[in-house]
Amino acid sequence: MKLYQGILLALLFVACNRKEEAKEVIRPVYYQKIAESAATDIRKFAGVSQAKNEAKLSFKVGGTLEKRYFKLGERVQKGELIAYLDSEDYKINYNKALSSKKNAEVQTTAAKSSYERIENLYGNNNASLNDFEKAKAQYESALAMLNISKSQLIAAENQISYTKLLAPHSGSISKILAQENEMVGPGMPILIFSSDKDIELTTFIPENLIKQIKIGQKVKVSFSALDNQFLEGEISEFGLSSSRSSSYPLIIKLTEQNAQILPGMACSIEIGFKKETSVSEFIVVPADAVAHDDGGDFVYVIKKTDDKDIYLAERRSVTLGKLLPKGYEIKKGLNTEDNIITAGLSFMYDGRRVSLVKK
Repeated sequence: MKLYQGILLALLFVACNRKEEAKEVIRPVYYQKIAESAATDIRKFAGVSQAKNEAKLSFKVGGTLEKRYFKLGERVQKGELIAYLDSEDYKINYNKALSSKKNAEVQTTAAKSSYERIENLYGNNNASLNDFEKAKAQYESALAMLNISKSQLIAAENQISYTKLLAPHSGSISKILAQENEMVGPGMPILIFSSDKDIELTTFIPENLIKQIKIGQKVKVSFSALDNQFLEGEISEFGLSSSRSSSYPLIIKLTEQNAQILPGMACSIEIGFKKETSVSEFIVVPADAVAHDDGGDFVYVIKKTDDKDIYLAERRSVTLGKLLPKGYEIKKGLNTEDNIITAGLSFMYDGRRVSLVKK
């Protein structure tokens, strides 16, 4: 009796184990929407990041670069002093202008007093009209000279202020063009100043694609320095004239900001263009999405279930066309509304339950 019970328990244990082994594993799969691949052709372009606000800073006046406070790559706050010129000559000019203004004030005061005295005499018929007009002209001349001297003093004061270079906004020094003790002329760039908050990308596209470009068009961007992580972007500007032969400039604005992206980084920009029917009149799917056996060529189409997170893999026979660089042409068997599994087909079978991996 005990032997019989032992055998029965052993059989029950084996049966339970087999049930657990038979329990299906829901496999995650990569997939592709046929509508997206059929409607668009993804092109990749090499690009480079740059600061949206980048300026070549220079002095309004010339002189010897006496001091530069920041090194390459250092951050600068808005309004901070970046560099200044030797201002001794401009201070001398300021003192001369100040002296001229004081002399003009003395002369104006004297001319005004004389004019007012002659005016009173003329009113009492004790001075001639000629004396009155002469005194008036001298006063007006002195007053004009005073206004000129005031303007010259303001200009001299401005000249001194122009020997100081201030940061127009917060950013960093991206390139240094002049060193201390060098002579620099007015308007001569001494450094390139970049804002590191707003980064944009620039690239060039061929003339046969520029007509399809639209402002606001979405693109994908990846940086090798960031392990090729994809970021979202959109086209913000494009040129209708080109300095390069048969290519046009394109500016991309990142909709996802990343503090690790710095000006000058190389990137890859993926842009979707409408496919031309002359290239292929059929749906094109990746070669890895097509399987082959004795029954012919087939793919696995994803079907929905009552569970929003679980799908079924349905085997679908297809008729293949040419093998193109982007995959097989599908002449028959698929619709643009279908979603197909693109990887791990060796583990698939008709009716297998799967979950979708979001790329």
